[in-house]
Amino acid sequence: MATLNQMVAEQTKVISEARASLEAAFKKPPTQTAVIAAREATVAELKTRAANLAEAKVTFTRQIDQQLAGYQTEIAALEKLIEEDKKRFGDQPTPTPPRPIRGKGRGK
Repeated sequence: MATLNQMVAEQTKVISEARASLEAAFKKPPTQTAVIAAREATVAELKTRAANLAEAKVTFTRQIDQQLAGYQTEIAALEKLIEEDKKRFGDQPTPTPPRPIRGKGRGK
């Protein structure tokens, strides 16, 4: 079994090699193939996002249409009830609510 110092030394060596490799990669300009691959990956990601947004739009529109249909059904039913009530009770004006009494309860 390796000692702690040996494990630390090996990890330090691996990290140093990786760091040197990264520094060398940054010093070289990217190859044309790498640039094309990065752009293709970006295009693929954007297409996925666009497809997800389109699907969300369809779902959202469907939900709004269902809610509107529900409101329209409720409006039609209430209008029908109003007409039936008018036939039954006649066209009576809506009673006005009583006016609040002013001045009471304010220490006057």
